[in-house]
Amino acid sequence: MTTAMVRCLRSQFPDAQIDMVVRKDFFDLIKDNPRLNHKKALSRGEGLSGLLELKTWIDQQNYDVIYDAHRSLRTLFLMPFLKARHKYYFQKHYIRRSLALTFKLPLLKNFGRFLERYITPLSSLGVKYDGKGPELFISDEALSRVALKFPVTQTSQVKVGLIPSAQWPGKRWPLEYFRELIEKMIQETSYHFILFGGPSDHFCAELAKNIPAERLSNLQGKCTIEESGAILKSCAFVIANDTGLMHMADALKKPSILFLGPTSREMGCLPFHPKSIILEKEMWCRPCSKNGQAPCIRKSRYCLTEITPMMALEAVKKMGQSLPL
Repeated sequence: MTTAMVRCLRSQFPDAQIDMVVRKDFFDLIKDNPRLNHKKALSRGEGLSGLLELKTWIDQQNYDVIYDAHRSLRTLFLMPFLKARHKYYFQKHYIRRSLALTFKLPLLKNFGRFLERYITPLSSLGVKYDGKGPELFISDEALSRVALKFPVTQTSQVKVGLIPSAQWPGKRWPLEYFRELIEKMIQETSYHFILFGGPSDHFCAELAKNIPAERLSNLQGKCTIEESGAILKSCAFVIANDTGLMHMADALKKPSILFLGPTSREMGCLPFHPKSIILEKEMWCRPCSKNGQAPCIRKSRYCLTEITPMMALEAVKKMGQSLPL
């Protein structure tokens, strides 16, 4: 979500030193970004000593500007102690968002995309959104490594990425629906499907069960973030829940068929690609949480269960007609 901000900042200040600090497990997302001079990673478990070491490094750079684009507890603690002529902060609008989600008030209308909202605090520096969406850079070394590790990425067969997981179970389209969709796509298309998932997403094996390897590759737990990005580059499009890997595909200019349940377009996290297809059901209870973590007040997530496999299959066919596959 912040990659457009980095690009627009570089456009406004082409000769500046622009550095970025991210959590270590997301370092792959910025390590090959040519718009950044220095990239720093901070592990979750580094604690106070890690923050103090980071503070020392930041102070040594003599920054003119420091921008807290996260507003986490750690950055809130760190920012007052950092030396810089100007400091800027991303606005999360906690109260406004909480009131909207809790009392179903229309306070998120015209809230704007997160992608653009990351740029807004820098407007006084002349930084403006260029309308080009997010971006992600994958190194040639990573592409070569993936080609050797996963030969399917080099075949001429049209490949479609499947992203059935999400950090919070409440955002996941039902497992049995995903399985039914896969079976129907195997019958009605000639695509090769690549199944993505983290090490703990054990349901991926259930989704892939008894499906021939020449039609589906289950890569659950086998890829780093960088390798996942390299594999996504070989896909024509992805079918996904509202999760980080879908946004990676979007940053790689790959359209999505996206299932939106407890979250909604009002939250500002839609894919940028103009050919992406959003599958959602308008309901009085949506959105109910910022990330799908909150329990469903209706005891069953109708927002997801009323998106049927046949609706998804029609979207797959429509996507196939609209793309030069």
